[in-house]
Amino acid sequence: MKTLLLAALLALPQSDTLPVPHAYQDALRAGTRTRAGAPGPRYFVNQVDYRIETRIDPARARVWGSEVVTVTNNSPDALTQVSMNMTQNVFAPGNPRNRSAPITGGFDELAVTIQGRAVPEMPRPVRAIGTTNMVFDLVESVPPGGSFEMEVQWSFEVPEGTFRMGREGTEVFYLAQWYPQVAVYDDLNGWKRDPYLGDGEFYVDYGTFDVRITAPHRWLVSASGVLQNPEEVLTPTAQGRLANTSAETIMNVVTAEDLAAGESTATSPDGTLTWHYVAENVRDFAWGTSNRYVWDATVSEYEGLNGQTQTSMIHTFYRPDQANWDRSAEFAKHAIDNLSYWYPYPYPQMTVNEGVIGGGMEYPMITIIGGGRTPESLYGVTAHELAHMWWPMVVGTNEKAHAWMDEGLASFAEDLTMPMIFPDVDAGRNTMNGYLRVGGTDAETESMRHADTYGPFGNRGLASYGKPATGFRMLRYILGEELFDEALKEYTRRWAYKHPHPLDLFWTFEDVTDRDLDWFFYPWMYTTRVVDQAITSMEVSNGGRTVRIVVEDLGEIPLPVFVNIELEGGTLVTAEAGHDEWEDRRLVLEVDLPAPIVRAVIDPDEMYPDVDRMNNSWTPGMQ
Repeated sequence: MKTLLLAALLALPQSDTLPVPHAYQDALRAGTRTRAGAPGPRYFVNQVDYRIETRIDPARARVWGSEVVTVTNNSPDALTQVSMNMTQNVFAPGNPRNRSAPITGGFDELAVTIQGRAVPEMPRPVRAIGTTNMVFDLVESVPPGGSFEMEVQWSFEVPEGTFRMGREGTEVFYLAQWYPQVAVYDDLNGWKRDPYLGDGEFYVDYGTFDVRITAPHRWLVSASGVLQNPEEVLTPTAQGRLANTSAETIMNVVTAEDLAAGESTATSPDGTLTWHYVAENVRDFAWGTSNRYVWDATVSEYEGLNGQTQTSMIHTFYRPDQANWDRSAEFAKHAIDNLSYWYPYPYPQMTVNEGVIGGGMEYPMITIIGGGRTPESLYGVTAHELAHMWWPMVVGTNEKAHAWMDEGLASFAEDLTMPMIFPDVDAGRNTMNGYLRVGGTDAETESMRHADTYGPFGNRGLASYGKPATGFRMLRYILGEELFDEALKEYTRRWAYKHPHPLDLFWTFEDVTDRDLDWFFYPWMYTTRVVDQAITSMEVSNGGRTVRIVVEDLGEIPLPVFVNIELEGGTLVTAEAGHDEWEDRRLVLEVDLPAPIVRAVIDPDEMYPDVDRMNNSWTPGMQ
């Protein structure tokens, strides 16, 4: 089997072949990955389950927590260490970071127990651990199929609104990067120990989270997962409304009137309530709380894998004075309904919180979106953040290494759903035009770059969001919607709850379409070459009824050519040539016409991000 896999690898075409890292070559030999882009027969993902108890003191902006973590070793290796992500330490003094951040100290009062033994190198309290990734030796090695348990305690000060989590004063909190987290042990890297610097996001395994959150009463608490004890934390009125929520209406579970009357939650003698949430088969957990939130709910309906109707609860939490948020549940439902086209939304609920950050930030089953917006803006950010429930929440990409794999696909999916609810918004064209403002200039950066290495002038946003989204839009046009959609659906299905590499995406597309697509993926994703097709000459003979069109590739990406030829009398003739018909970046189209030519136009639908459309058309008499 190893010989066959290696032979298949070595048989790849050598011209513009996609680079295959050494670790990926080893994975092919080991049978954990395949040349078809599918997981191999020996592929594995470890499971990490958490039981967490946490409490928040909003007045002090402080959170305390303790967790019991169970790690199941599904790898073929004996584990002798455990690597922990301490992402809250990005806010500790002295830590490297590539985004500005308030200094709050990071994790404090840290205590770690592994396999029943306290780690003596971690005295309590510990202040400002100087790293966002820590490695601990195990007391006993854990064989394949075995498991081990560890306990961690911590606290931290919640930073004022930041790029992924934080607070607005002492009235809105969004808690992410909030617990010490076991890092990924995978077939490509072993323990993945990248530091968290701010730009590159997250890479984590899947498991079940059983979380109890203690907050003051009259503070609504939303979270990843399903609320287990509504009878303990909600008023009878809110419980009744929640139980009667349907797909036909938007239910106001907690209203502004409830808020004003002090009846947004149940009450208790000690002034606190404990909200119990459980999230299954997720790669992370986040939560939010506020004493200013109202709560709307509805139900999303879509076709499941078995062809039957599947449903999921939709919740939105927001301050009632924020513009257009009364449509937030409507927008979230629309996004989940339509994004389920790619793969049925697999989770029982989706929550959207308002506040804290400028844009949006996603975690499993929950997202935070900043402030009042126009309807179009609120829907666009909502659709983008909810598209992340597929990429990277279901398809667990390494966002730190390859940000474009989730941001690019989320942007592409957002652009497709936007016109469904706002027909006048051509979101895909807007994204393409955003790319064109930078494409072909020195400010452009290739997409295939580790997310932490773009640097302050590296245009991470374009390389991770706009450029790959534009590329997917362009490839969908080239392949045709049906074939492209089949490939993206298959990629999502194959890698659900797994960790794909970019080659897995590229090669799945090649496998499903039965086409070599290196000619597209290499220049678009690995370089900053641009699309610039130009009609450089045209010869007309036979009374204007025969035309010889010379097209040149001035941008070094030899894409297929699509030409509209307008004739006298209004007739339209189309001509095209494949990507493999170029010779020295030049090709010739010869077409016999039923009437004299009036005009010829390359890429008439303007689906290509052509950096110079002035050379895309020709009329008789042009030189």
